[in-house]
This record gives sequence, C-alpha cells and structure tokens, in this order.
Amino acid sequence: MQSQSGGQDYGIGHAYLLAGTQGIGISDFARHLSQGLLCQQPDRQSVLEPCGQCTQCHQFSQQTHPDFFQVSVPEDKKEISVEQIRLLTDKIYSTSHQGGYKVALIEAVEYLNRSAFNALLKTLEEPPARTVLLLTTYHVGRLPATIVSRCRQISFSTPSFDQAYEWLAKSLPQADGALLKKALKINWGTPLNAKQWIENKGFELEAEWQSDMKAIRSGKLAVSQVVEKWLKFEQPEQVFDWFYLWTVNAIRSASYNNALPFNPNWVVFQKWVLQAKQTWHHNANKELLLESLCLAWLSHQQPDFNANQPLFSVMKGDLIRGDWV
Repeated sequence: MQSQSGGQDYGIGHAYLLAGTQGIGISDFARHLSQGLLCQQPDRQSVLEPCGQCTQCHQFSQQTHPDFFQVSVPEDKKEISVEQIRLLTDKIYSTSHQGGYKVALIEAVEYLNRSAFNALLKTLEEPPARTVLLLTTYHVGRLPATIVSRCRQISFSTPSFDQAYEWLAKSLPQADGALLKKALKINWGTPLNAKQWIENKGFELEAEWQSDMKAIRSGKLAVSQVVEKWLKFEQPEQVFDWFYLWTVNAIRSASYNNALPFNPNWVVFQKWVLQAKQTWHHNANKELLLESLCLAWLSHQQPDFNANQPLFSVMKGDLIRGDWV
C-alpha cells in the first residue's frame, strides 16, 4: 500500500488494534497516525510524520477532512451500537473524496455491542480498498478473538514513573513536585490522567473523600449519604483509586513502622477494590456497588472479619440506613 501522495510504500495494513492503558496517549497516537495517513507531503520518511502544512493536514486539524471518520461511545450511551458501525461501513465503502486513503478510527472498541462486533467483523473480513481502520482498546481481553486476529496489534506500555513525572513536570511547570507525584500514584502512573486530575482539582475531591470516610467511621454520616454525593462527581469511579491508594499507604506504613500492626485484611480489600473497579462500567447498580465497598472498608478492620465473604454480601443493612451497630 502506498502513501497518500502515491510515493513511498510504508507496508501499511488495513486494520490496526492499538492496545494499552487509558491515559498514556493511545487516542492521541491514533489521531496522529490518521493525519499521517491522509497527509499529501510526498517527501516524508515516515507515515508517522504528517507535514502539518498541506491541505489534508489543515482539514484534519480543523476536523473537516471528508475521508476521516471517527466512532466512539455517545455521551448518553454505554456502548457503541450496530447502527454506528453500519453508518461507518457505508462511508468507508464509498469513493474517497480526495482520491487517497480513507481512515476510520473506532475508539474504545471493547464497548461495541454484540451486533456491532458482528458488523465490524464483516468489514474486517472484506476491507474496502485504500482504507485503514484504527481500533483503540483499553481492555483487549474483552474483544472477540475473531476481531483481534484480523488486526495488526500494537501494544503500548505505561511509561516508567520517572518518564511520566518528567513529562508531567514539563506540562505543568507551576505545579508542586509533591502534587505531581501524588497525581501519578492516584492515576496508576498514567501521565495524561494525572494531568487532567490536577487541572480538574482532583486533589480537592480526594480531600473531600477522606473527610467523608472519617465521617462514616465516626457515625456522623451514613454510607448512603456519602455515596449519594459521590455519584454526583463527574467521575465517581475515582473513589476506587482513592480506596486502593489508602490500602497501599496503610500496608507501606505498617511495613516500615513496627509500632503499627499489619492487617492482612488490607490485601483482601485491595482485591475487592480492583474487582469493583473492573465491574463499574458494566454494573447497573452503581449505588449498591459503592455502598458495599464502603461497608467492606469498615468491616475489614473488625476482629471477626471473614475474608472469604464476597463483596456484595458484606454487612448490608443497618449502616446503609445510618445506624452503625
């Protein structure tokens, strides 16, 4: 397959699966690659280097390129529908407006429903000429094997802490170093998420969460009251990261301070946090999920704590209604 200009052959396939952790720039890379595929500059050494000056590049930057198509989960929906994929298919099977490549970007492809996956599979099996499909995913294990096998997979790894910190410090030169480190820890070392967390003043929400947990433990607030407030956050799932980091700090403190007893239940609770986070987007009862997690946080500190209890069986009832007995 040749470049947009008809010059250099870059050996480009018809479909790529870009996989990795959210917050490390996979979506940005996909858009950069899309622009490179559409660029008209004939003298480039790599398709990853769009010139930024040609008509195609200007159209792309202005989001008006007629041969670039993008599909993602609608803001008011939880999945990508078959209708979205069928509409995309109609567009990429039509003639190119510019006489070159057509590029289709499907973001978070793991959120396609079953019918949408089937429609996409047909396109991957019989791809239109001079068309490149770019699929991004943060959970490659959720994808049907038939989809994965028909794409060239490019895996992205999370940068080292030092690399992420260096990038974050350059992006936010006015931010305090301690805040940058905390942002990276809370956001699992993903620099883009850490940057967004700081810009959105996530540290204020975390401080509010800490205050809420103290209020729950002292009996000043009921779990249901706190969870109701959390669900109004722009990203309620942030609480999982705060819970997890709390356990990390607790385990670390006990490890380095012999005066603090180590509680093995913290490790069990970590597993529960990860379990809850993984089911968040697919769980219909998010209120119950958060309430159960709060109750688990309280009960794991009790002497008679049963580590074999499943997450949703933990102490439902009195505490949710506000009477801790």
